[in-house]
Amino acid sequence: MQFFGREREIQVAEAMIGMREGAACVFVGDTGVGKTALVREIARRHDTAVVAVSPSERMWPLSGVSAFAAGLTGSRSSALDAVLSRGRDWPEHLLAEEISRTLHLVQDEPRVLVIDDLDEMDGASLSILAFVCARLRGTGVSVIATVRTPEGRHDFAGVTHIHIERLSFDESVELARATIGAGTSPAVTHIVAASTGGDPGLIARVRLTPGEAAGDDALPLPLRVVRPSVRRQRSMPRCSEDPRVSAVLDLLSMGPLYDYEHLRSAAAEIGIELDELIDRGLVSVHGDRARVSDPALRLRHHAALSPAERRRLHARSASDHRRQDPATYLWHASFLDPTGDRLPLLAAAVELSRGGDTFAAIEFAERALGGELDPIQRDRGLVELGDALVLGGHDLLGQHYLDRALDTAAADVRVRATIAALRAGARVDHVVRDALPESVEWEDDAVSTERLLCESARLHLSRGELEQAVARVSAVVERGAVSEETLLLAAILRGMGMEVPDDLPDTVDLEVGLSPDAPIELASLAVTVLLLDERYAEVRRVTETLLSSMPRPAPMWRERLLRIVVAAEVRGGDPLAARHAVAAWRHEWLPGRGPDAARTLLLAQAAAIDPSDPTTHDLVRRGRELCRREGTPTLLPFFAAIEGGLALTERRFDDAVGSLQAARAAGPGNDPALMRTDADLIEALWLSDRVVEARSETARLEVALAARPRRWTTLAVARSRAVCRSGREGRLAFDEAQALYRTDDSPHEYARLRAARERCVPADEYRVLRRVGYDARADTVLSPEEQEVVALVQRGLRNREIAATLFISLRSVELRLTRVYRKLGVGSRAQLVAHLHGEASA
Repeated sequence: MQFFGREREIQVAEAMIGMREGAACVFVGDTGVGKTALVREIARRHDTAVVAVSPSERMWPLSGVSAFAAGLTGSRSSALDAVLSRGRDWPEHLLAEEISRTLHLVQDEPRVLVIDDLDEMDGASLSILAFVCARLRGTGVSVIATVRTPEGRHDFAGVTHIHIERLSFDESVELARATIGAGTSPAVTHIVAASTGGDPGLIARVRLTPGEAAGDDALPLPLRVVRPSVRRQRSMPRCSEDPRVSAVLDLLSMGPLYDYEHLRSAAAEIGIELDELIDRGLVSVHGDRARVSDPALRLRHHAALSPAERRRLHARSASDHRRQDPATYLWHASFLDPTGDRLPLLAAAVELSRGGDTFAAIEFAERALGGELDPIQRDRGLVELGDALVLGGHDLLGQHYLDRALDTAAADVRVRATIAALRAGARVDHVVRDALPESVEWEDDAVSTERLLCESARLHLSRGELEQAVARVSAVVERGAVSEETLLLAAILRGMGMEVPDDLPDTVDLEVGLSPDAPIELASLAVTVLLLDERYAEVRRVTETLLSSMPRPAPMWRERLLRIVVAAEVRGGDPLAARHAVAAWRHEWLPGRGPDAARTLLLAQAAAIDPSDPTTHDLVRRGRELCRREGTPTLLPFFAAIEGGLALTERRFDDAVGSLQAARAAGPGNDPALMRTDADLIEALWLSDRVVEARSETARLEVALAARPRRWTTLAVARSRAVCRSGREGRLAFDEAQALYRTDDSPHEYARLRAARERCVPADEYRVLRRVGYDARADTVLSPEEQEVVALVQRGLRNREIAATLFISLRSVELRLTRVYRKLGVGSRAQLVAHLHGEASA
């Protein structure tokens, strides 16, 4: 079995071995979690053998100590053999002390000893080695061992223990691909990874035919698992010492779901309370359906059953569900009579997927596809299932079932399949397949086809491909079927600086998309228009309403709405709110579904406005690589803009100019998202002594402000003017820019103004009342930090608001105000404000 993951465990072992002084580490884990593979990999890296303990040797006293001595080799092995030959009749504590003393006396090269299944040794050896391993420091012997999760007796309590978790979903997918074969369908590897619960022992024993692995034939679910070797036969137990618990889990393992009341009755028949199994985490209940909580536990129980036992349990399960749950009844009946009608199983799979029970839906679907189905009904069911899976965020699985639909002749089915395939392809293959919309006849269904073209435009927008999005909108206009969805898309494109067909009206009624009964497709577009109009509070309110509405939006739409919220917080320049929005957005991500280039860009933008986030550089590097891999060069200018801002912060002004100019030159249209960096470019030009260019860029930005007034443009122009006046007026120019700020303005933009002042004006102290022309005495000179606090006091902010604005603690604000009071000879905030107003009027 190939070795995957386990970086943390490997690092722990390497660090201990690297000290070369001697120590012991025990890796603890359940059966099948991959302990043997881990220690074999460690042994391979250090060119040593693995001491494999056999349970059959327990009857021989000190057999484990003998194996320990043999594994050391060299002079240590000979010395320990001599000790064992003399002391076989000694008490255990004396023999343990003598072995420990001998290891400290023998001088030899450092040695790594790897022991698998240490807990299978005889009792005397365990007691002796527990004493010895706790005292290895100074011997040069490093012992790496594995044990099962201890129950009761725990001999090695004084030794470092590392608990081994199961593989992550991504690691499970990689292992499944390597184990089953390179030609395995990606969707099949995902199903195998989910069905085995990250258990590498089970993944290694999954067996599929070539047709099943390629996704051409129906998968056998529960998966076909070969039994372990004779030595490892104990690694596929029924997982409980109580046969009653095993009996309930055996029954539950036969299908993905079981009626709760019938399962409770079945458990009561053999004298066990179902609630006990629920409390132990063995069984989970959702609504009126129960299942085995752990997929690996279910698969182990199923694999341990004989064919006769399986038929008996299927018959019991079918009898229990005949009336209450026809779909589950048909599931079990199909194992008893493979010729029965399985089309209802496919319909049940669609309903389960829409309800969020994805992998139960997969089991029903694969069972249905294993029988004879009417081709037309089969393909319609596959399209509905694929669409439901894509809406559920399972794009790869959705694409898998859409591809298995051979005939989509009906117009409504063809359009629906094409929309779902577009969405899945954009996420899985990182390409918007525009040939799909063009393959649908407009006469089929004008409304649905317009939705198809609009979805294509929407996907192009998410990838920064604005020209392609305009082309999709133009195609709708040419066909004369413009609806509210097209108008909202046109409004978004205008807001991003693109030209849309003249036939479309200049304004759009947002209430069409914001009304309570508006479909989610229109609502998400209307929220995007609000975002571009800088109506961030409305964005938060509307998205919160949509996310909490019933029925809940499908996961795909939830992810899109939360992404808009992140963009709103980033554009609003609130680092704390952006951090919380990113956390909520990430919560919607599915296992194995990492961010693509567009999502990485948004993460990088959120990190760039957060001074406490150190990941910006790494996200930009990763995003650039994803752009190249996915073929999305239109996003590169936005990454360049982030790099320019970072270079400016790091005082690499020439690099900042290069990155920011490249971003603007390569950016699509006249996107305001890139125009937001113009103030940074102006400052970088000024600090690079390119004064004429800086003033020219400022004049251009002023024209943009006059053409379309926006709050961020107003603040950016104020900062740029202050930069260009700083050489003549110093901090007075920045004080005037600072006076424009309101309490609801972007904290990030305010921080950038402060940073620009520090970069453009020498950092010596200046007078607090300079901007009002007051000639203060020398003893009233305030520091820049004190001036910041005083300016915010003048704007009416309270101490907590000042602390949040300046990203400092409340205590720091109080200390600065105390120093200000002392320097200006005032005793309170009210006196300070009165003093300042009095001096200003004077």
